[in-house]
Amino acid sequence: MLYLIVDLNIKGKHAVVIGGGTEGIRKVRGLLGQDCKITVITNRANRFLIEQADLGKITLVKANLRDANILDNYSDAFLVLAATNDRELNRKIVEKGRLIKAFVYAADDPAVSDFSYASIVNIEGIVQVAISTSGKSPLMARKIRIKAERVLRRIIKKADIENAKLQEFARQAARPHIKTVGERKDFLYSVIKSREIQNLIKEDKIEEAKSVTLELLQKWEKKDRT
Repeated sequence: MLYLIVDLNIKGKHAVVIGGGTEGIRKVRGLLGQDCKITVITNRANRFLIEQADLGKITLVKANLRDANILDNYSDAFLVLAATNDRELNRKIVEKGRLIKAFVYAADDPAVSDFSYASIVNIEGIVQVAISTSGKSPLMARKIRIKAERVLRRIIKKADIENAKLQEFARQAARPHIKTVGERKDFLYSVIKSREIQNLIKEDKIEEAKSVTLELLQKWEKKDRT
């Protein structure tokens, strides 16, 4: 079976986590910072969940979880994460989540889920590398991730991170001025290949590198007009 690892964009979407224990908290931590709406439904709330609710980062709903009918109130859910300690209830939540057209995940059995969680190497919030065993062993995925992270942090330099940031800056600047995807791609390659820009990045002169990038963009515009 072929598995596809994707970076799911959940910005502005609604994620519902059912269960406030260890697994539920792990899922909440993974959602924080994703610029999505997070609702946590649990029959008991610990200090972490209460603090996040007080900060306005999550909506905390206390409910006695006997069945999956609580999801009737969340028909806008994009993600439904079943993280209770009741295996049968998690299955019911998964089934109900699919009825409301949400992507579903059961923390105790990725095999019945629409996706599995990868173990992520996150370098400065810019570079993410996913290690996945396709749900077969989250424990081994974490162990392999620890090994891989040691290597990746050695080979991914500060200049690589700054180049990734500059590429986003250059892409946003180019979009109104360079009309086709192919031409924008060529422009972005020219930024990477520019010795002047790369030297400025190595010297940590990021604002100057941005200025040279804009100058390069102006040259591309003039070339397009001729």
